[in-house]
Amino acid sequence: MTLVENLFTSQDYSQAPEPVGWDPLREQDALQDAQLLDCRVCPTANRAALLFDMRTASYYPTGNSALLVVSRLQSFHWSGASQQQKLMAFSVTSSRVFGSTGDGWRLDLEFFPEGTHHVRGEQADFYLLEAHGIPEAPPSYPGRELDQVRDELPSWNSDCTVLQSATTRGT
Repeated sequence: MTLVENLFTSQDYSQAPEPVGWDPLREQDALQDAQLLDCRVCPTANRAALLFDMRTASYYPTGNSALLVVSRLQSFHWSGASQQQKLMAFSVTSSRVFGSTGDGWRLDLEFFPEGTHHVRGEQADFYLLEAHGIPEAPPSYPGRELDQVRDELPSWNSDCTVLQSATTRGT
């Protein structure tokens, strides 16, 4: 086991025992219905990470969370309408990948409710995870504060097992 945070901060790719079935680094819409929970950008290390709740994802029967790490970061952009609720689940409605060419790798995400995210870098690693200690179903957000649902969500401090992985390194 490892912490989700360690997968983000490590410069090494942690290959899982098996490759990911639906590869979001190469396949369009592979992240359908996953929920974006959090993002981190580390300019010092020139890297960004997106943390997903996979319990609602369409194409992943195993794993309750995922981490996408983009290295040699070139751009990172979130855009969304202001929301009235304290907490919302931002579910992926579209994930578009623009492959490993001389220009690097790019992922464009669209969300419900209204939101978009674009991230671009020279390489990317994807980890399908089993975060330990969270329930089988995601929390209900209406009327609750983040502190009230935090224990029901994967987080940077979650102990996890890497179930499957994919990378653009060497491709």
